[in-house]
Amino acid sequence: MKKLVIVAAIVAAGVGGVSYANYVATQEVRAEVDKQLALVSEQTGATFKYAGLSASVISKSVEITNMEVISPEGDNVANIQSIEITGYEPDKISPHTSFDVKSFQFDKDFVSKLPADTNEMLASASYDLHSSLDYDEESGNSDVVVKLDAKDIVSFNMDMGLANSKALMDASLAISKAQQEAGNQPLTYEQELQQQTLVMQAMSKLEPRNVSFALNNQGKLKDLLSSELEKQGMTLEQMEMMLEQQLQQAPVTENIAEALTSFAKGLNSFSVSAKLPEGKTMMEINQQVMMLVGQPEELVKFINLEVKGD
Repeated sequence: MKKLVIVAAIVAAGVGGVSYANYVATQEVRAEVDKQLALVSEQTGATFKYAGLSASVISKSVEITNMEVISPEGDNVANIQSIEITGYEPDKISPHTSFDVKSFQFDKDFVSKLPADTNEMLASASYDLHSSLDYDEESGNSDVVVKLDAKDIVSFNMDMGLANSKALMDASLAISKAQQEAGNQPLTYEQELQQQTLVMQAMSKLEPRNVSFALNNQGKLKDLLSSELEKQGMTLEQMEMMLEQQLQQAPVTENIAEALTSFAKGLNSFSVSAKLPEGKTMMEINQQVMMLVGQPEELVKFINLEVKGD
């Protein structure tokens, strides 16, 4: 019995220690978040209010809940249910980091004041956003994922695998540290130019290995497309006919043409994936692709292109 009491005391102490650490982390993060939001407010005139903020030292995560974005005039612009950042470390690029926004939605009054040609369906939608970075420092390989979901309308997914990305990660970390050291002071023109040069040099070394894109109907993609075509005086049927005519003359393979036609008719899903040659930079691949534009079969083989439509 005494042993159980001792174990319970140790567990309680551990939980209490973690809770206190989380509390301290939350206070530190809150101060930093408020500082960054104040800087954005100075630059844009908008203000940001949030109901809650919490941090976890175990999962290395920060969550902000019920954020309001308010215009310089004091009008509500948008509401966000939650924003969560996981895995971020100020002094290194973590093996995994992610950024999630749940239920971002523009205020109804704000939408009503947008230009007349604004798509009301997209402007009124609620959005979820997920982005993540997986990075292997030893190999220099990384994988970037972005998912955007306009609820009940359409979703978009992108996945890109990169090799030789260490220079870009190091550049990103150096820029982050420089901005932290600058504090409230804006960077000089020379510093901004140095950062741009650093990023461009790192980008030139990247070797894309694979990339994929996917568009999926979440219920109202057909309505969305119909409303946009109507502005141009077209119907879905007219768009399908025009696409078929253009594909007859376009330098694409029969499989790609079929995938595009199937998607135009079904409007359910459309995906593109490619596995790129190893050891080649983005610039080298682009140059080769340009040379193969008039040779669709060879181009498909070169980048292992797959296109599907439904």
